Amino acid sequence: MTPHPLRVLRTLPTPVQLLVAGTLVNKLGSFIIPYLTLVLRRDFALDDTHAARLLLAYGAGSLVSLLVGGFLTDHLGRRSTLLLSLFGSGTIAVILGLVSSITVFAPLLVLLGFVADLYRPAASAIIGDLLPSAQRATGFAALRTAVNLGFAVGMSLGGFMADWSWRLLFFGDGATTLLYGVVVYLYIGETRPPSATAGLTADDGGPASPWRDGVFVQMLVVALAFSLVAFSHITELPLTITMTAGYPARLYGLLVATNGLLVALFEMAAVERLRRFRRLRVAALGVLVTGAAFSCVGLARHWTAFLLVVVAYTAGEILASPQEMAFVTDWSPPAARGRYLSFYQATWSVAIGLNPLLFLPLRTRLGDAAFWPLMIVLTAPAALILVRLDRVADRPERLRGATGAPPLAAALSAEPGV
Repeated sequence: MTPHPLRVLRTLPTPVQLLVAGTLVNKLGSFIIPYLTLVLRRDFALDDTHAARLLLAYGAGSLVSLLVGGFLTDHLGRRSTLLLSLFGSGTIAVILGLVSSITVFAPLLVLLGFVADLYRPAASAIIGDLLPSAQRATGFAALRTAVNLGFAVGMSLGGFMADWSWRLLFFGDGATTLLYGVVVYLYIGETRPPSATAGLTADDGGPASPWRDGVFVQMLVVALAFSLVAFSHITELPLTITMTAGYPARLYGLLVATNGLLVALFEMAAVERLRRFRRLRVAALGVLVTGAAFSCVGLARHWTAFLLVVVAYTAGEILASPQEMAFVTDWSPPAARGRYLSFYQATWSVAIGLNPLLFLPLRTRLGDAAFWPLMIVLTAPAALILVRLDRVADRPERLRGATGAPPLAAALSAEPGV
């Protein structure tokens, strides 16, 4: 019998449950990004060039925010980084809703990009701090469930708000972010392990710098290849569905909503049921399933075929993402956990920029029939890397951040003000 997601969530420590709940509240108000282009073009009357430059600056700030967030997570602490990001970005978002001049709006928007994603490595590090290795994939699945469910609902609400007043988008986003900050301030304490505050080198003398860690660099290659393929569902896939197959945009919207709904309904339960299997082998299967799903896009142009593609790549995403995050958390030394997780998460931000830059011209040149089969060419080597790392790296004696029982010191410190 498949466990209910809420039942699985209740098996996690209270601070993790609150972190997941806060993330859901925050993502319910994620109105800015999906409708930012519309606001810049319609409400501030920017032309395509200036809007694109401002969006690029915001995206660059978001990438830097992730990397700086990893550094702050290790040096300043998880709780302090969360509070800085949530209260800072929430305040800026509210101010943006009050601004009428683009000369003030633009620099504030770029500043928001530099602050908004500081919290992501800190939130992921808290999962690693408070959960034993066996539960970490479940914890990351819970976090992803909150993100997907909140974003799906927030997208729907945001459409109505954008039609009413663009300012409501920023007020709503800011208010939910500030509410998340209040939850962290009142209920989530510092979880950084005491050993991580003593120094920033690995306990076993191994490299604490992610860039000097050969195993981790291979994981970055895997994550980049996987995310490049996965982001095709928001860049090339809508073109195939609407322009090649001739379906209306609303069909594509329903398919994307199906992806988020499936993740919200099944990811936590699936990850919990897969705990007895070797995680990197599960992740390798997920990467292959995702590549195979996208490779089949060009084979048929009926909506049922596109639905099967969405279901298949969602299954691959469910299999791969939480298991990879759990391995990265176990592999990284506790003193550098924030930086490792931030670099891993940054591959997705890089892929958002690279995918349209590389794949859109390639699809135009090759056509759907030749373009989509290339997805398996990217994911098959990534799956092989994961299988190799399962043999040589995912071993108890090599995992510097692994714990076989709930990290007691972190759990005891997870009280506000301690």
